[in-house]
Amino acid sequence: MAYHYLAFGIPVISEIELPALFPINESSNLENPVYVKLGLAPVELTGEGQNADRNAYCNADEMIYTISKKIKFYISNGNQVIIEPIAADYRTNLIYFYSNGLAAILYQRDMIPFHVSGVFTGSGKVALFAAPSGTGKSTLAVKLQELGFQPFTDDTAVLFIKDGKCYAQASYPMIRLWEQTLDQQHLLNIANKQKIFDDGDRDKFGFSFHSQFATAPVEVEKIIFLDKEGSEMRLSPIGNIEAFKALSDNVYRNHWIPVIQKSKLQFSLVGKILNCTPYFLALRPKDVNSISEFPLFVKKILQNVQN
Repeated sequence: MAYHYLAFGIPVISEIELPALFPINESSNLENPVYVKLGLAPVELTGEGQNADRNAYCNADEMIYTISKKIKFYISNGNQVIIEPIAADYRTNLIYFYSNGLAAILYQRDMIPFHVSGVFTGSGKVALFAAPSGTGKSTLAVKLQELGFQPFTDDTAVLFIKDGKCYAQASYPMIRLWEQTLDQQHLLNIANKQKIFDDGDRDKFGFSFHSQFATAPVEVEKIIFLDKEGSEMRLSPIGNIEAFKALSDNVYRNHWIPVIQKSKLQFSLVGKILNCTPYFLALRPKDVNSISEFPLFVKKILQNVQN
C-alpha cells in the first residue's frame, strides 16, 4: 500500500505512514514526487562525500544521515529516501525524517528551507518569525493563535521569489513545543500531544493542525527577527548587514551549505528576500518571563499599531 502526502508543497509517495505530513488523494497531481521506503541504506555514497556534521555524510546529490542506535537515512537526487531502522520501532524516530531528511531533499532540489514559524495576518499574507531553536518562535506563534491569528507553519518554511515578491511554502501541519512551555499556553489540548523528541533531559511534543493547514504558497508580508535583550520589550532598528546575517543564520541546517554546494544559491536568495520584504527586530526581556506580554506586543506590530 502506498500513502500520499504533501511536504513543503512536494508530493510524497511512501511505503509507510507519515502522520505529520498533509495527506492527499492518490489522484492528485504527483509531478516529480519523493519516494519513501524502508530498506537498507548504502554504506557509501555513489560519489565522493564529506562530513557536514557528525550525523550527515553527503555531497550535492546524496546524503547518508545516521542517528546512532536509532535510525539511518539515505537521501538522494531530491526524490528518494530510504529509511533504515536501527532501533526496534522506527516510528519513534521519524522526527529525524521530518527535519533532516526533508531538509536534505529540499537542498537537493535547490530549495532553501528557513528556520521560521509564522501566522496569517489580517491581509491574508503571512508574517514569519525567524530565530534560532529555543528562542521561542513556536511558542509565540501559538500564543498569537490564542489572540486570533491563523497558523501558517511551525519551525520551517521554504522561501522563494516570484514576480518581485517573497513567498513562503509551509512545511507540514505539526506544531512542536518543548514540554516546559505546554502549561503556558491554552490553545492546544495537552491530551492530544505526541512525543516526537526525547534526548533524556527534555521532551518535545507535536500537535497536528491539518484542518487549518495551507498547502499553497503565501506572500510574506514581513519578517520579524526575535531576540532577547535588556529589560523591556521593544522594536529595534536593524540594518541591512545585520538583517542579512540574521536571515542567513536562520537558514535551516546552514552548516550543511558548503558541503552540499549551495553557498551561491543561499547568498543570492537571502539578498533578494531582504530587498523585497520588510523586516524588523523584536526584542523581549532577557531574564523576565514575558510569555503573555510579548505576543500582545507582537500583535501590535502585525496590525501596524504604533502604541
